[in-house]
Amino acid sequence: MKKLSPRRRIGIILAIVAAGPLWLAAAPKKRYGRDQWQQPARVVEDLGLRNGSVIADIGCGRGYLTFRLGKAVGQEGKVFATEINAKSLKAVADRVRKDKLTNIETVISEPTKTKLAQDCLDAALLMNVLHHVPKDIRPPLVKDIVRSIRPGGYLFIVDWRYNAKIGYDIGRRIKREDLVKLATDAGLTLDAEFFYLEHQVYLRCRKPAEK
Repeated sequence: MKKLSPRRRIGIILAIVAAGPLWLAAAPKKRYGRDQWQQPARVVEDLGLRNGSVIADIGCGRGYLTFRLGKAVGQEGKVFATEINAKSLKAVADRVRKDKLTNIETVISEPTKTKLAQDCLDAALLMNVLHHVPKDIRPPLVKDIVRSIRPGGYLFIVDWRYNAKIGYDIGRRIKREDLVKLATDAGLTLDAEFFYLEHQVYLRCRKPAEK
């Protein structure tokens, strides 16, 4: 094999170095997906659920958080997965049947009625839901959810920050003060707020305990 001259070796090294940025640009970038900015494990942890808790995943979609909630409440607990979209709810129900889960119940709801019993919940969660709801029916929906929460229980609201730097639902976002007002008008008190979510407001609102 012919030995390369020092000049030739230096030329090859410089060519490799020069091509480095092009290679990096062509390499696939790690996707910054929902699990990164949503932090679902931490969100669920801050719900304060325990074995035996009863919670509703309002507007559960295809169950992004539903099954995590099921693990959090344990076999003695209950998750009501409510949704107005029958197709999405069927995806949840199919997985419930497939995995033989006994602590998750799907509920087909109406726009302002969850169809949950009064005072049946320790907590309810609205995750990325309210901005999809027409403005005029948000108050009755929230009031119906509150009806199903036991005295001393909680409504958790997670929704976009109004100025979030992410390209979702820009024209439908709700200002934080309006989210709080929806809760307080339904008889709740803002009890806590979590600030670690990059793109979302995370509110904990408490239903007054019985005197």
